[in-house]
Amino acid sequence: MSKARGFSTLERFELKYHIPVSWADRIGELISPYCEEDHYSKITPGRFYWITNLYLDSPQWTFMGWKNAGLLDRFNMRIRTYGEHPDPKGVFHFEVKRKVNRISYKSRATLKGHNPSIIFDKTPADWPELSERDALYLKDFVYKTTLHNAKPRLLTQYKRRAWFGLTEDYSRVTIDTGMRFREENAFDYSVDPKYMHSTGLPRFFSPGCDAVLELKAPASQVPYWMIDLIKKMNLKLSGFSKFGNAVNEWKRVYENPSSFRTPFHSNLAGNFFKG
Repeated sequence: MSKARGFSTLERFELKYHIPVSWADRIGELISPYCEEDHYSKITPGRFYWITNLYLDSPQWTFMGWKNAGLLDRFNMRIRTYGEHPDPKGVFHFEVKRKVNRISYKSRATLKGHNPSIIFDKTPADWPELSERDALYLKDFVYKTTLHNAKPRLLTQYKRRAWFGLTEDYSRVTIDTGMRFREENAFDYSVDPKYMHSTGLPRFFSPGCDAVLELKAPASQVPYWMIDLIKKMNLKLSGFSKFGNAVNEWKRVYENPSSFRTPFHSNLAGNFFKG
């Protein structure tokens, strides 16, 4: 079993491919000798479970600007939880995702039983009980928000099916689909589907595709079975930024409301926005 499932820091390659979501079962069959399906995929009807992210950025979109400029060393910040309608006092992961050239570094601190706002409303001395490591990473998270004037900007969601590698310290396969978002300037994780805007748009995908396959592996070596999967499925390396696409749509929906009309794509994701 992978040693990195409860990671605090992680260094990895991330290879992204556009695929039809209908390929999910076939991919699962091909990697089954080397992977174990994620617990939440196992227990969720249809195998795809909801992930909800609150992205932080400055009023000037500093982190997005770094990405658009193609900086070789950049990061973004988010607070992740799970479920289409997250528990406001559930489990929240404060994550800084840094990218240096083609290698990704992700740090994570976990808060349980409290809304994330408590970390910003109280001093560290008054935070809920945390492990030493979680407290360290949360202090760094708060420092970065202060340094860059980063505040909640966007609440994003998508459905994921996932697998963990059985033999590597860390390897992971994920398929994401049904991307959507809304503006959020506080720490409200409530979701009403009619106010969510799709970012799983055809213009963001290769023709005939509606999902993103990600192969995540240690920076030192991509497992051989991932290479086999790439060859057998004839996968073509691509890219997809959930945060970036949501920012682009935000500019259309919120920044220029006078020119925005109800999107024709509101039901593109079909059943992935149900249940």
